[in-house]
Amino acid sequence: MLETQPEWYLPSWDVLGWHIGFWNLIGAFGFTLSGALGPAYGNSGAEYEAALATFWGSWAFLIGSTIQWYESLDKHPVETQKP
Repeated sequence: MLETQPEWYLPSWDVLGWHIGFWNLIGAFGFTLSGALGPAYGNSGAEYEAALATFWGSWAFLIGSTIQWYESLDKHPVETQKP
């Protein structure tokens, strides 16, 4: 995400690479939360939350990979530089 931003605090909403990184970051948080809740599987609430984190984490990875697939099949450059 930082690679596509002009400044570290300004998101690049119009660049596909930024969205790919954003959705993969959300997916990584979901899978990390799922693994962190694993030791608390004796609690039914923690088991439910781990399952939900796995669910939305995998959907975020699916969204990110779909956008990346679209970007990789795009034959035209994302940005053009003027001479």
